[in-house]
Amino acid sequence: MSQQPEHLVALDVGNSMTRALVAQVPVAAGDDAARLRFLGFAETESEGWNKGVLADIAQVSAAVRRAVEQAQQQAGVLIESAVVGLGGPHLQGIASRAGVQLSSRPREVCREDVQRVLEAARDFRLAADRDILHLVPKEFVLDSLEGIRDPVGMLGTQLEVRVHVITHSATAAQNLVTAVNRAGVLVETLVGEGYAAAEAIPTPEEQELGVLTAVLGGPASAVIVCANGGLVLASELSVGGDHFTGDLAIGLRTSRADAEMIKKTFGSVFPGWYHEGASFEVPGMGRQPSRQIPHRVLSEILEPRARELFILLRGELRRAGLEGRLASGVILSGGGARLPGLCDLAEKVLDLPARIGLPPKIQGLPD
Repeated sequence: MSQQPEHLVALDVGNSMTRALVAQVPVAAGDDAARLRFLGFAETESEGWNKGVLADIAQVSAAVRRAVEQAQQQAGVLIESAVVGLGGPHLQGIASRAGVQLSSRPREVCREDVQRVLEAARDFRLAADRDILHLVPKEFVLDSLEGIRDPVGMLGTQLEVRVHVITHSATAAQNLVTAVNRAGVLVETLVGEGYAAAEAIPTPEEQELGVLTAVLGGPASAVIVCANGGLVLASELSVGGDHFTGDLAIGLRTSRADAEMIKKTFGSVFPGWYHEGASFEVPGMGRQPSRQIPHRVLSEILEPRARELFILLRGELRRAGLEGRLASGVILSGGGARLPGLCDLAEKVLDLPARIGLPPKIQGLPD
């Protein structure tokens, strides 16, 4: 009897756009056995958010329902549950460690010992409104032997684990779960968007040598650093794509909607991307007439904000003692990474190689 294919549904309930992606989980062995197969995708404009904070559950739920219905139609499958991305400035990363005594004499480490030490690593004081989203082991230490990936089967008397913990606002998470549930979709689990990107996009070699993955969202940007094959830094920066749009709206004296359109159509952070003398039309507000603005003005507005973003990134690396230690450089992801010139500026400010990141493990993903 042949196995029925399983489906994975991912929801990104963002500040500006709500997206649903449906993929088939492979059941057969082969070269592509570990790769998902794309089935369908939909996105719709988000409503009910205010600067990254869920402000209206009914509006957010309606946006989720529209995206899910469109994705169902394209994929040809019924969507009943989904993995939901969680992002925003309320996510925080904390380093922790814990140890357990195995015995007075060396004995073999079993899987239960690993679970016990991981549970011990979760046992630390959190604020009343904080919950643990992810607990990611960096390394195990068996007696004095460091750098162990999997201690099962090894001999020792004391087992220690060093972990990185990603925490979140319990209230923000519960409101998001409620909104998705009201759209008729069961939340299977919540996943930190930055952590998911850092797992999906870099290669194992990049994770080993050291790589920073930055997910440039609307109100904020997630920053995840992996080195020696493990997670070493997780943080959120309060600068995202919405700040670029706001700068344009103020600088061009136009609405945010028109500023967003201009950013996506003409925006760049480098003057060299424009032809000398080229211009574009800026719609006026109210009864003001439209105006022709030179293209170079866009980079003059956008470049300082992009530079601020990468200076903040550099500060995060410096505080974590990681500056100059990421041989694989920087990967930019998220909707904000579409802005031309960002990789060039990132390389200039951070003195690291930079590239745009796309998930390599999905078959048939459209351009």
